[in-house]
Amino acid sequence: MTERLLWSGVILAWLGVVFIQAQAPQPDGAGVERGVLPRSWPTGGPKCMEQPDWRLHEYNEDFYIIRESGCVHYEKPFLYLIFGKDKVMLMDTGAGTTELAAFVDSAIARWLQRKKKFMVMHSHGHRDHVARDSQFKNKSGVDFIAAEIPEVQKAFGIKNWPVDVGRIDLGERVLDVIPIPGHHPVAVALYDRRTGVLMTGDNVYPGRLYISDWDAFVKSTQRLVDFTKGRIVSHVLGCHIEQTSTPYLEYPIGSIFQPQEHILEMSRGQLLELNDALAGLKGPQRVALRDMTIYPLDPAVLDQMKKTREATESGQRQTQWQQPVTH
Repeated sequence: MTERLLWSGVILAWLGVVFIQAQAPQPDGAGVERGVLPRSWPTGGPKCMEQPDWRLHEYNEDFYIIRESGCVHYEKPFLYLIFGKDKVMLMDTGAGTTELAAFVDSAIARWLQRKKKFMVMHSHGHRDHVARDSQFKNKSGVDFIAAEIPEVQKAFGIKNWPVDVGRIDLGERVLDVIPIPGHHPVAVALYDRRTGVLMTGDNVYPGRLYISDWDAFVKSTQRLVDFTKGRIVSHVLGCHIEQTSTPYLEYPIGSIFQPQEHILEMSRGQLLELNDALAGLKGPQRVALRDMTIYPLDPAVLDQMKKTREATESGQRQTQWQQPVTH
């Protein structure tokens, strides 16, 4: 009995060390750069005439979040602009065809032009994240990384795709690059060591987590859990919001106006919840969690999604200059 208690104490002590490593020993900011996130984001109204194509939010002085208006495209994606000492990186180029390059150039200029090099990369290769690539590709001074496995491997030093973790140093600012295929074959997550922010693209966000490759998605989610173990995670930030502020309730696909959205930021706890839910399923199955929905895709699902999107977007476009306040 004494020996058993002794070993129990050793195990608990070891677990305590692991727990402390995964958290912060004191509530003193954990040594990461602080930032501020808004409680809500303008979407696509209520009056599209009043809405700019892009909204820029300064999380902190070296980390910007850009959101595209639903008046431009129903996907309303989030883009991330991150500044280091030597480089500034833009993650994704959004959806639609409106001007982005000039907007980004203006944001960089307002950053006092401290950048020396400009890199454009992608969370993944779907059209709502690469639509304005032509505005940056072959542009002088831009290091453009296409959403293709060989290019991503070379740019971030990922030897074995998708199991190895790559990295990029923007100049006294290291970002870890974690391959996470499943939603898209060339999906990656970025972990910013300075802020503790984990950017998860379309793999984890408050909304419909579309899965094209079930096995790859399950492994990628576990890879994110394993990577974040022992690391400070201040926020998990995806590239969309499709969930309402009401638990288990989402907006219809195609919505351009979402007046009571879920907040953008999620936590590692929600990542663990997703991982546990996936582990409990024996195969592709749609499951609604509190803040997101596991959403496997097949031809029938894609066909129904298209019909729903067209109907929803068409209806809201008719009133985009004056959306109903109860919409």
